[in-house]
Amino acid sequence: MSLNADRSYKMKLRDVENAFKYRRIPYPKRSVELIALLAISCTFFLFMHTNKLNSRLKEMEVKLQPSEFSALGLTGNHISGHDAGKHDDINTLHGTYQYLKSTGQLWQLNPKHLNNTLLTNSELLFFNRVPRTGAKTLIELLSRLGELNNFILEHTPFSRPIANHLTVKQQIALGEYVSDLGQSSAFVYVEPVGYIDFRSHHLPQPIYVNLVRDPVEKIISWYYHKRTPWTALRMYKTNGKFQKRDFYTKSFEDCVLKRDPECLYDYAMGFQNDSGDHKRQSLFFCGHAPLCEPFNIPAAIARAKQNVERHFAVVGSWEDANVTLAVLEHYIPRFFRGVKDLYFAAEHSLALPQRNHWKPKISEQIKSLVHANFTLEYEFYYFCKQRLYRQYFAINRHLEL
Repeated sequence: MSLNADRSYKMKLRDVENAFKYRRIPYPKRSVELIALLAISCTFFLFMHTNKLNSRLKEMEVKLQPSEFSALGLTGNHISGHDAGKHDDINTLHGTYQYLKSTGQLWQLNPKHLNNTLLTNSELLFFNRVPRTGAKTLIELLSRLGELNNFILEHTPFSRPIANHLTVKQQIALGEYVSDLGQSSAFVYVEPVGYIDFRSHHLPQPIYVNLVRDPVEKIISWYYHKRTPWTALRMYKTNGKFQKRDFYTKSFEDCVLKRDPECLYDYAMGFQNDSGDHKRQSLFFCGHAPLCEPFNIPAAIARAKQNVERHFAVVGSWEDANVTLAVLEHYIPRFFRGVKDLYFAAEHSLALPQRNHWKPKISEQIKSLVHANFTLEYEFYYFCKQRLYRQYFAINRHLEL
């Protein structure tokens, strides 16, 4: 073979090798990219599936524990609704249960120790209702229960001003009026008034009940309730005039951001124009003493807690309807026997608070801004809820034994 032929052969061989080499270069790169994409996709979908399975497993754990949650009447749906994502929060039903269980208090709960109804020898129930907490629903239930359980109901008109600043003389007069109602038969009296200690005026103590609501949600509800057409018409009939147009068009968010006097929630603030500004949910439990008037102060909250613990049979909340109904029926059977069945049988015809569609959605930022000024009011609100939960757990623990 000549030298030129040999060179030509080697060049052709090199060209063939280069062709195969360059032809194979894209193939490995595409393979790596494809494998990497598949690995990432599989990892992502496995993570999503595992997370979903973990959530379902937690729900099944609740449903399949007959000795704990199910025995206490707590279904998976009940817990995962209002308390979703908050299972470790002591202010929720599930969180309170876990706390009581971990500290050993759950097994010590006894309905007799949590039942103030036993401390009164009375067939007189006093519902000193807090406005905008769903009181109308409870009044409707009491009206229907009156026929079933043989008692009389009287409630003041909803247009009557709130009585949260009564003198001692006025307290005695109201106490005597209410006491006289229960002389001849079982009686329920409803009025939005601050707590009155009947015993301190030498009168028989009635059975006290009330409702509470998330403080910020409550004031938002009241803010827009005042601006509804039917409230405006009722005030016109009472005062002979309407508010200015700006009053009806002003949003709660603008009211807060512009620090309108109507939306000021400053520490230790007293009453503004009247006692009906609805900032102080605790005011209905504290009473009529001067220390109860300033907003969000420790002394007023401490007095309110003390009165709830000592003098109120039940302080419920429609945010925990099942729990509230069960506790009312067990601790005050004279008036609330059959209330749970009646509630669910008549649910569609009751004035349920969550069905109000006239209240616009408020941003979480505004709620958080307002929430910061209600620290002690929230402390009282959670105190009432935790007490309600303890009463509920005590019933079910008692039934187990």
